[in-house]
Amino acid sequence: MRGGAVFLAFFTLFTLASLAVPVPLFPGNMVHAWFSLPLTQYASLISALANGVTYGLIVWLVFVLATKRLDESGVSNYKDRKSRNQGRNKRRTTKH
Repeated sequence: MRGGAVFLAFFTLFTLASLAVPVPLFPGNMVHAWFSLPLTQYASLISALANGVTYGLIVWLVFVLATKRLDESGVSNYKDRKSRNQGRNKRRTTKH
């Protein structure tokens, strides 16, 4: 769920930035050559969408890999220990 929100946020950011700034960014500037598309009035929109998808996917992939690595490291162990300790405290209070 968080990954989808990250992708959507960066897709929107890079798409709007590509439309607003008149600097050609890779791969958006190459889409027309790769697919032999004619340069029309929609060329900048197609270029911006290609940039949004590309860079949104890159940021999403980095986010997924980073969260997976953090979960495998001590962050998840800390949460597990904390929840186990809370469970033990509840059992102790009910025994009294």
